[in-house]
Amino acid sequence: MVSEAKSEGLLRPTTSNDTGRYERTGLAEPVNMQISRGLFLHSLSDPAYLPLHWSAHIHPEGQLYFCREGSFRVVTEAYLYRPETLDQVTRWIKKIEDLMADKNFPVSGQLELFIKIEDEDCAYYFVDHATRAESWLEDIDTDNLGLPPVVSLSQLHILCEELYWSHVEHFPMHAGLDRNTLDSLVCVFTHAICDQMTSRVSTFPYSQKECEAFVNLLKNSRDHLSDGSIVCTVGKNHPAVFMTEKLTHHPLSPTMELNLYLTNYGQECSRLSRDQAVFYDRDPKAKNQWVSTVASRLSFKTADRYLVQLNDVFVDHLVYSEQWKSMVTGCLQDWRGASHGAFLGLMLHLFFLALTPSPSLAVASASLFVSSLLGSTLMIHRYAPLQGISATEAMDYLEAIQSPTFKFQFVALTFALPHALNLWGTFVMFVNCIFMLATRFGTGFAAGISVVAVLAFLLFQWTTSERFNMSLTSIYDKFRAKFSRNQDDLYTSAV
Repeated sequence: MVSEAKSEGLLRPTTSNDTGRYERTGLAEPVNMQISRGLFLHSLSDPAYLPLHWSAHIHPEGQLYFCREGSFRVVTEAYLYRPETLDQVTRWIKKIEDLMADKNFPVSGQLELFIKIEDEDCAYYFVDHATRAESWLEDIDTDNLGLPPVVSLSQLHILCEELYWSHVEHFPMHAGLDRNTLDSLVCVFTHAICDQMTSRVSTFPYSQKECEAFVNLLKNSRDHLSDGSIVCTVGKNHPAVFMTEKLTHHPLSPTMELNLYLTNYGQECSRLSRDQAVFYDRDPKAKNQWVSTVASRLSFKTADRYLVQLNDVFVDHLVYSEQWKSMVTGCLQDWRGASHGAFLGLMLHLFFLALTPSPSLAVASASLFVSSLLGSTLMIHRYAPLQGISATEAMDYLEAIQSPTFKFQFVALTFALPHALNLWGTFVMFVNCIFMLATRFGTGFAAGISVVAVLAFLLFQWTTSERFNMSLTSIYDKFRAKFSRNQDDLYTSAV
């Protein structure tokens, strides 16, 4: 991956996502300065020592960069106002030009070179504004560039186009955009709005509300395509990317471009819905299924519900921010409800202290309620800060807690514990109530109440199940068919 460039220093291929743009640190040194008379009554020009064909530009975020016009453009964030840095940049550009001549590398006015000075070394990449892709002077494996595996050449081009739009977002001030680029982006977001409205499992990385905001923003930008701020905006939103906010400062255009990669866009097996797996096997019959069975029984099937939600939000190890936020919000509501129920159950024990004939049952139910209350509090404390994290942070978190063997089975059981402990506490408290009734009114009365309660519970379970509705439908269909036959028989007899 590293090639030696004729003299001291190494020339290293890199990508627009690996320049360390947002990791650089430095300290400014403010000084007192004299304000000359009429200093700002005329425009300030660039320092005289900036070389010919070089110009300085300021990114909308505030980053200073420099651009050189020529047979091909050169951009760099190296501080050229410092003479020694300027000498290094000039020397490396000459070395790269020599290598391009030796390798017969095609040169055009659409070609642009990025260089980054790294002590005595230099990192570089090329972008071609005609093909909208990054390229390098030598053959390089995608793994060496930090790019994920691909299934075809067309998918590799999608990744390289994602890198191109990252470059456009980072260096937007020296060139404009054409109208078709913006219009195509408006069409993509318009389709996404419809997709979000009609599908619960849309693969688009932004919500309907966000898409509508993007469409309005882009339409208002149509008359300012030569403005660097608008170029940066389009670079953030071009229809070519999605990694669910893979980087905090990742442009939206690369975000959507990676979306094309992650949905396997244009390939034999493409992802048509968010819950469709194309990279990882999503076998519902995972190994160690007994863990889920035991957890389901102990938690009154509450763990099953959380397991489905965790698997659904992490299909192919991808996380969509809206689905993550919805899942965490629902879990927090469940845990708050469990804590309220546990608190009320504990308050009822004030009544049992004087009347219960079985202190051990009272202690057991109180302990279960306390455990539920404590578990709810801990879960809320742990997950409330995670409600608003980015999709990338959520993806990293789920990667960390997912077991290679058990997947999310134990995590789902942990999620279900506050509610399950609350239900177990309620059950033990009910048993204690039966003992109280037996002591006060006799065993027969308590047994009768127990039978009525069990029948009421079973009736509730049956009437709220799918089987009950299906049974009612079946009975209704049989009755209707029999009634129709009787009517036909009566009509035939009359005739």
